[in-house]
Amino acid sequence: MKSTQTSKSKRHRGYILTPAGAKKLQNRISELEAKTGVTYNPSKISEQSQLISAQGLHLTTVRKILRGTSGTDESSLRLVFQVLGIEMAAQDYTQPGIEEVVAFVGDGNSRQCQDDWGEAIDVSLFYGRESELESLIQWIKNDNCRLVMLLGMGGIGKTALSVKLGEKLQDHFDFLIWRSLHNAPPLEELLPQIIQFLSQQQETAANLPKTISGQISRLCHYLREQRCLLIIDNLETLLKSGSPAGRYREGYQDYGELFRQIAEISHQSCLVLTSREKPQGIASIEGESLPVRSWHLKGLSDSEAEKIFIAKGVQSNTIQVSILTELYQGNPLALKIVATSIQELFVGNIAEFLTQGTTVFNGIRSLLEQQFERLSPLEQQILYWLAINREPVNFAKLRADIVPLVSVGRLLETLEFIGWRSLIETQTARSGQLLTLQPAVMEYVSNRFSEQVCTEIRAVAESGKLCNLNLFKHHALIKAESQEFIRSSQVNSILQPIIDELLTSFGTRENLISALTIILSYLHSDSLSTPGYTAGNLLNLLVNLQADLSAIDFSGLTIWQAYLQGVNLRRVNFEKANLGKSVFSETFANIYSVAFSPDGGKIATGHADGEVRLWQVEDGKLLFRSLGHTGAVWSLSFSPDGETLASGSFDWTIRLWALPNGELRQTLQGHGDWVWAIAFNPDGQLLASCSSDRTIKLWDINGNCIKTLEGHTDSINAIAFNPDGKTFATGSNDRTIRIWRVDTFECHQILQGSDSQISAIAFSPDGDILATCDTQTIKLWDVKTGECRHTIANNLTFVWSIVFSPDGQTFIGGDGKVIKFWHIETGECWQTLSGFSSQVWSVAFSTDGQIIAASDKQSLRLWQVGEKDDVAEFHTIQSYTNSVWSVAISQNLAPGAIPNASLAIACGGASGTVTLWDIETHQCLKTLHRHQKSVRSVAFSPNGETLASAGEDKTIWLWEVNTGRVKTPLLGHTGCVWSVAFSPDGRILASGSSDRTIRLWDINTSRTLKILSDHESWVLSVTFDPNGKFLASSSADQTIRLWDINTGECLKTLFGHQGLIWSVTFDRDGKTLASASEDTTIKVWDIETGECQQTLEGHKSLVWSIASSPDGKLLASTSADQTVRIWDSLTGQCVKVLESHGSNLWSVAFAKNSKTLASGSNDETVKVWDVETGECLDTLRPERIYEGMNITGVTGLTEAQKATLKALGAREEGARG
Repeated sequence: MKSTQTSKSKRHRGYILTPAGAKKLQNRISELEAKTGVTYNPSKISEQSQLISAQGLHLTTVRKILRGTSGTDESSLRLVFQVLGIEMAAQDYTQPGIEEVVAFVGDGNSRQCQDDWGEAIDVSLFYGRESELESLIQWIKNDNCRLVMLLGMGGIGKTALSVKLGEKLQDHFDFLIWRSLHNAPPLEELLPQIIQFLSQQQETAANLPKTISGQISRLCHYLREQRCLLIIDNLETLLKSGSPAGRYREGYQDYGELFRQIAEISHQSCLVLTSREKPQGIASIEGESLPVRSWHLKGLSDSEAEKIFIAKGVQSNTIQVSILTELYQGNPLALKIVATSIQELFVGNIAEFLTQGTTVFNGIRSLLEQQFERLSPLEQQILYWLAINREPVNFAKLRADIVPLVSVGRLLETLEFIGWRSLIETQTARSGQLLTLQPAVMEYVSNRFSEQVCTEIRAVAESGKLCNLNLFKHHALIKAESQEFIRSSQVNSILQPIIDELLTSFGTRENLISALTIILSYLHSDSLSTPGYTAGNLLNLLVNLQADLSAIDFSGLTIWQAYLQGVNLRRVNFEKANLGKSVFSETFANIYSVAFSPDGGKIATGHADGEVRLWQVEDGKLLFRSLGHTGAVWSLSFSPDGETLASGSFDWTIRLWALPNGELRQTLQGHGDWVWAIAFNPDGQLLASCSSDRTIKLWDINGNCIKTLEGHTDSINAIAFNPDGKTFATGSNDRTIRIWRVDTFECHQILQGSDSQISAIAFSPDGDILATCDTQTIKLWDVKTGECRHTIANNLTFVWSIVFSPDGQTFIGGDGKVIKFWHIETGECWQTLSGFSSQVWSVAFSTDGQIIAASDKQSLRLWQVGEKDDVAEFHTIQSYTNSVWSVAISQNLAPGAIPNASLAIACGGASGTVTLWDIETHQCLKTLHRHQKSVRSVAFSPNGETLASAGEDKTIWLWEVNTGRVKTPLLGHTGCVWSVAFSPDGRILASGSSDRTIRLWDINTSRTLKILSDHESWVLSVTFDPNGKFLASSSADQTIRLWDINTGECLKTLFGHQGLIWSVTFDRDGKTLASASEDTTIKVWDIETGECQQTLEGHKSLVWSIASSPDGKLLASTSADQTVRIWDSLTGQCVKVLESHGSNLWSVAFAKNSKTLASGSNDETVKVWDVETGECLDTLRPERIYEGMNITGVTGLTEAQKATLKALGAREEGARG
């Protein structure tokens, strides 16, 4: 695996064509094209090379050879000559010397440009645009324009022109990067990529500024320091449709600020944008003599268009071409399609085509519509599926989508027919030929599909006849198993437009939900129906409409491609349903180890609860889960033949699991402490293990321990075999690495020099290098000499796992919450992957190097490695949790909420639900659904009639406690709402948010009264004093602020904590304030003086929550140390420690009588405590996400998947568990 960022010396290795060789090739290409009529562009040469050689030449390699500026190996040069049918002589190629390199680099008119072309198209066939190129080059090269826009309709050639422009200009820039916004990536995803590229990977996600504005500033720094050409294609995907034009979509406004700064600040670089419309903000700063300019791309000229017809073999004369060019506005794509149609339907006769009267062109849509309607039903179905997929797909995946199934021969024949019409594009990848649509065609097909689906749904709603469903039955609106960014694109491009159109037709969301539910009921009476996507599509529509799905009947239906992760499906009936291809939530303990099967098709994970799981890489399907270990599984290893999976555990044992069914084959016992690591040798005849008992054990294939090795003086954490099978290495807490011989079992080398315990080791594929890490330092050792080649210690946080890429060019490691990529030769970090929420414990490469896997506590993440070493997220498997983030106890319960009840407990959790219980009977009163993400705070109004809830979806909801009805939401915060609190009179609600503001709301009108904004970071907690005159707030900026409610003035700022302050609470008389902090302490403050009166210590980890008893005598606190502590308010002494939760505690609340306490925990429970005795009175569990869901007799799921659903609350009647 090689990075696109290489050193100058590396770029000039190998051979290049001499001028004589280049001329020889060009003459031969011209000769062949004249003789055969076939265009020998780089794509054609690459394709032909793959017929001659098994591996062939990649398109990029052919381009480099023909350009003659980048070196390659002699065999690649010789293969190009062979493709063209000529011999390569010694004078045709040369190896540039250092003098040539220096001369080239030092040339003032050209630069050594480091380029990253992303998904740029091949422009070897490029028609015309000479004048446009000349002017644009003048603007950028000579006039030093900072921002240039290429504007024009779809298919006009903006993308091709941008690529050709980049090729023409790249020798005048130090860096060139080309990116498409086709799938609308948020700026926070794109910006780090660009900065890391321009910084030559010196900037990483870990050290980049956390804010968008800070990252824009870093980008501008590089634009000033070096000459960079940035090309961004398809800007229109970020803009809203409709009028007025040029407005950014919600969540994409930061792009406007980026473009404004690049346009206005002084620098030596240039940004080229392509778009179908001009974004707002550009017009006011552009001009003919200004450094910001726009070029409106027109159609091709007659002579340029004629080249398209000649290439298609169409008979033409100047007049006919002129007529067609005028009719179709010179649109290259339109002309290409027209030329194909004329050739196919009219035997290349333009005159006959013109007499048909079908040439009225009112935009490319009309043309595509005429072409599309000539397609057969299967051809149309194929185009619809290519639009749905949104990315290039191979033949097998396309065939699997189509319902009913078509034969291989018929599908191949149909694809050939579509190819003749220039409606599909093919791409060559490592996995074979891929099929997709040109962007303008994809847009047309997507729009047509959405319109037709809406028409079908309206027809069924009016007639009640399912026969009106055709596209809706035979196509999925989204593909649940797609990569995440693709599925997001499917929602934005297909599913959401359908919902928007249907809402216009049905008037309200409720009406539409009702209509879809009625259509669902029709499916149950359609006994003759064949399997299809109807039910899955209905379910996806209902999910995205946020419909209440509780108790809906899907029994007996085929439900394909339903994306149901994080969706509440309580009491939904799926009895005897076919759930194949649908995706549900997962639940599992922390993942500490990952390993790929030898064929790369499966991945195993080891978990903190002793479970071993096996997943299918392609779609993330859980194949099996094996139970048996009683301690965390810290290491996994597949046997080379893929028939056995070994797991090493903290229960001191190693287990061998038979594949593919996951049955326990054997348990290996002998270690006297935790087993940290295991590894099979290359021939699979030995299994090595190491342990905290300071020994290494070698086991044969029958499970017999044949040798126990000693030598390390502390726990042994890592083990790895050299690929040659002759030696293996171990790493220990004694700070040494030992190399052992397999034939004699003797230690023949000890590597020293590490600063702390060795956490991981790995051999390079050729066995020449051993990588080791000691949590904050990585060393690369020469295996033969024992010398350290490189030491990497810069900017490392905590490295626990390292692995080499199969090609031996790169190694990666999990460092803190990121994955880093390093060059083996230089030891330089060239890429960083972020997105984890906690420490990355394990990383792995698939055997072909195409997939990377990594795990943190609650997720397994997979990335796909592209041909240019670009890395795209492939799958994320996230564990569902229903952690209880917040609890509250009403001091008065509204009359009639439940007979004979006086008080209620409310809790909000990670599932997005709010649950109410009777505090005395512990009966569940209600479960409230409205939030789309975790609920971080709940609070009762003083009279008990209203409940407020707030969370990560940035919303606040007010609920009528009696009825459970929701009132008008309080909207305005732009970040997670961490805390809400009612004023003592119940008229005002205060909220604190990660947007750094506090809002005061009028409960009656739902309007914002004041916005308080002095905090410099997240506002984590708010509370009113008992008199309602003051508000206290705490923040991640490590301060507490006291506010005057009437004026909004900040009266005092309290300093003293050394970490985030998670919670604050007033005492009964309002004279003191208690605060709970990340620094593990609780502080009690005098409100009048602002001085800290007491610091309460005792918790062993951060303190999440603090509450004051209504009688003012006690404080209660919860902590990540899994305890509740009760403190005497007067003395500050800890009077009780409550220990029953099995995980972090997030929240605590006192009952009105001060004798009862409720606590909420990460273990998904609320515990009710007797304060005086410390006894746990009851444990309450909110409903799980699939509580009561009926999966009796379902098909399409593995037994492991069923077990997961049951762990999340599903039931299977007549089955155990």
